Amino acid sequence: MTKTTVQVLEGRQVSLALRDGTRIDDCQLVSAGRTSTETLWLFTNGADVFVSFADVLDVWEAVAAGRAA
Repeated sequence: MTKTTVQVLEGRQVSLALRDGTRIDDCQLVSAGRTSTETLWLFTNGADVFVSFADVLDVWEAVAAGRAA
């Protein structure tokens, strides 16, 4: 996973798997950062959260309610 692959998900609802075994589900990826920024900016549960890119194992687009088959 590279920063570029995560940047395409900016503005979307995503879920993340973190290195410590926790997950952040169904949050908005505000920004994956640019050149020297090493944090992801998320909006979840009404608050901004910043996660180190090094702590993220996987990021995927969350399935919105009503879109599931």
